[in-house]
Amino acid sequence: QGPAGARGAARPIGVGSSVARFGNVVQEIETLPYQPAYVPEGTDSAFAPAVVANDLPAEDYTSGSIPDSPDAPSWPSIFRPVVIQSADGAKLTGELALSPGRRPAVLVVHGFNTHGDLSVIRWAAMLAANGFDVLAADQRDFYYEYEDGYGYPDYPQTFGWKEAQDVLAAGRYLKAEPGVTSVGVVGFSEGGQNTVLALAQDGAAHTRIFSAGLTFSGPADQDAQIYSTAEPVGCAPPECTYPATDALVALVVPPNDYTDVCSALSYAAGYYDTTDQAILASESAFRAQTSVAVPLLNFYAADDPLVKPFQAEMMAGYETGHGLERTVEIDHGAHAYYFDRWWQQRAILDYFKAFLPGAASAQVTTHATVNQTPGGSPLSTQLVSLDGATQREADSYLAPDVCPQ
Repeated sequence: QGPAGARGAARPIGVGSSVARFGNVVQEIETLPYQPAYVPEGTDSAFAPAVVANDLPAEDYTSGSIPDSPDAPSWPSIFRPVVIQSADGAKLTGELALSPGRRPAVLVVHGFNTHGDLSVIRWAAMLAANGFDVLAADQRDFYYEYEDGYGYPDYPQTFGWKEAQDVLAAGRYLKAEPGVTSVGVVGFSEGGQNTVLALAQDGAAHTRIFSAGLTFSGPADQDAQIYSTAEPVGCAPPECTYPATDALVALVVPPNDYTDVCSALSYAAGYYDTTDQAILASESAFRAQTSVAVPLLNFYAADDPLVKPFQAEMMAGYETGHGLERTVEIDHGAHAYYFDRWWQQRAILDYFKAFLPGAASAQVTTHATVNQTPGGSPLSTQLVSLDGATQREADSYLAPDVCPQ
């Protein structure tokens, strides 16, 4: 066996319980070297023959996801645009890549980013380059839905409740494609939260859409996420403001004239004939995960400026007794797209190679499409311990209703 960076993909163990297999796969991923001082070099081969420079992960959710920006790549030719319909009629735009033959597929779920699926273009392209069928689908009422007349004033965003239904609809669409043997789902940031919520609502075994889930920096509870940005610290609603969240809402949520998050929630509540509190109550991923029936692996970073590390503790507290769930918190990574792009690519590829039926075929590979920066130690040596997390501790992080009536 060579050094950790040269190891093959995590493989199904084939002996012992599914819980033991899950533990072995997670251990394989934690053995991979992680370099927090990653230096992007060369090109990203996922876009070949186009020449696309490798870039810092933070670019994915800033200028790298803005159309016509110099560092925003175009979709590889294998992708084609599609329009999907959610359960309540909301239309969602997306990009679909299908390869010949029978093979597994991965749904890539974007976070709270103005241009939706463009913020996950590098991850979708990387999966397609390794032989997976791929769908990168928007959730409702982002930029392209609004521009195409599919969003506001209809089907407004809800920060997770309706968006989880969108994730299910996109997964169902992907699974129905000819040749797709199974479907996995990977979500980033709010898309991570919505991935967990969708997995919890997935059907019984004979109708189940997803075979495995993977998330990065998903809020464990949306109300707690909003309250974590409250000013002044420790305030009691309605005497709070949420300037960081409000700024993101103004930037991301059509028609881009909301001055505060509660106004956006209030509009959505009126449209869907419910209440702000009812919407937020449906967005507790940390509790919903107890209903997930497939392997689920969640990653967080202790230095995340957007999703605070207590959210990892919330997830860990409610995974106790669920042998196919694990929450991992790394020391340094910031938000969603972590510092070491090479490691994150390998983690995604190895995970789905191990858990998606049909992935054992040689046509599905686990080759990172970007450079590796030497000198990283095994991820397992760069983790924050979540041992001993309990449901009581998780519940202690719940926040008051951020938008009381």
